[in-house]
Amino acid sequence: MKKKIYIFLSLVLVAVSLIAQVNYSNQIAFNNQTAQRESGNVNIQMDVDISNLEIRNQHMVVLTPVLNSVDGVTQLNLPAIVVTGKTRGKALSRAINVAGKQLFTTQPHTIVTRKKATSQIIPYQVIVPLENWMRRATLTVKEEVRACADCPGCELGSSQRLLSERLLPEDFKPTYQLTYLTPEVEEVKQRSESHEARLNFKAGKADILPDFGNNAAELAKVDKIIRDVQNDKDLTITALSITGYASPEGNMRSNMDLSQRRANAFADYLSSKYNTSRNQFKVAWHGEDWVGLKKAVEASSIADKQEILNIINTVSNLDARDAPLRRLSKGSTYKTLLETYYPPLRRNEYTIAYVARPFDVNEAKAAINTRPQLLSLNEMFHVAQSYPKGSAKFKEVFDIAARMYPNNPVANMNAATVELEGGNVDGAIARLDKFKDLPQSWNNLAIALIHKQKYQEALSYLDKAAARGDATAKTNAEQLRRFLEDQK
Repeated sequence: MKKKIYIFLSLVLVAVSLIAQVNYSNQIAFNNQTAQRESGNVNIQMDVDISNLEIRNQHMVVLTPVLNSVDGVTQLNLPAIVVTGKTRGKALSRAINVAGKQLFTTQPHTIVTRKKATSQIIPYQVIVPLENWMRRATLTVKEEVRACADCPGCELGSSQRLLSERLLPEDFKPTYQLTYLTPEVEEVKQRSESHEARLNFKAGKADILPDFGNNAAELAKVDKIIRDVQNDKDLTITALSITGYASPEGNMRSNMDLSQRRANAFADYLSSKYNTSRNQFKVAWHGEDWVGLKKAVEASSIADKQEILNIINTVSNLDARDAPLRRLSKGSTYKTLLETYYPPLRRNEYTIAYVARPFDVNEAKAAINTRPQLLSLNEMFHVAQSYPKGSAKFKEVFDIAARMYPNNPVANMNAATVELEGGNVDGAIARLDKFKDLPQSWNNLAIALIHKQKYQEALSYLDKAAARGDATAKTNAEQLRRFLEDQK
């Protein structure tokens, strides 16, 4: 008797086991899966192919897509797809449409009856609000096989299947393109050097006396400067400009005349000594150098400093300034002015203008650190291009260019590009801000603003540049828009 009971129980267990293992998942295909971010939502689509499904007439398969967070804490069941056998489909239809029963806790996405031996594809689409955890969520489908819709105890089998290890693609990582500007070719490289010659003259005289005072040393300095330029095979002198100045003591008119005569005397001296045509000289004179005196006093700690400055600033008649200056501290301050501050004002300033010959890349590479003033921006640019992009030498050349041409837009924009590539965003913005009205700066300025997360301002610059035909800015704008769309 006991043996028969054991056999019966074994058969029951086997039967239950067989019922619990009813599974149709290997007969169902989930094709063309896509998931896209769209304005703060996730649009999930797929085609559920049940063409190979051989479901029993009384069975019903509930396929529930499920979003699962990476940590397994959060799940979201999406609307289910319900597939029924022929008999179960009719019963389900009567229960819902005739009896009005609510057979499902959540309204299914689709309820279909399997048509045997036919191709049958169910299009599936659902849009859900995007939550941050969904960015790396997996997509699975839970299968439940039932004998009826409203009978929990009638579940015949269940399984879970992985559809996608990552629902959404990796966050879009934009790649922005910086631009370097090629400077225009400088057809004639006109350069100049400015110097001072503080020669000593006898009172009221304009004759240059080489052995008078400190003139020998001053003229030796002048000689070296001019000889160096004359003997340089890379340079051709085109003009010499001389400007004469006098110190403020005495009569304004006589000092003006004195500065003129001394400037002309210096030009005559140079023309004779260096066998240079007097026509190459441009001579000017400014008389009393009150501007130079003011700067010297402002930078000094002389007694009665503020009083001296007040006299210079308020007394418009130049000849009328001498009297109040003489009265300061009973004449001691004026004596200091005469001995210390006035002599440097008696001078000739001279500028040598010359043309530098063109340099090829190898010559320019040799000159960039020793004589950068002879190179054009275009020549420096080609030197930079001869080095690997981003290398120390590459960056150094653009830095030298910006120092040699501090007010040139192209030099500063290229230096800003180097700053950006090196991670110095603030330094780049400081340079680019000076030229933000120039369209050439807009692309790189936008990228600097992107680093500061000022995305809308950056986008406005990129769009403006793109509208002017900047293809790089157009590509960068597309990259930024795609990035911003991913962040929604």
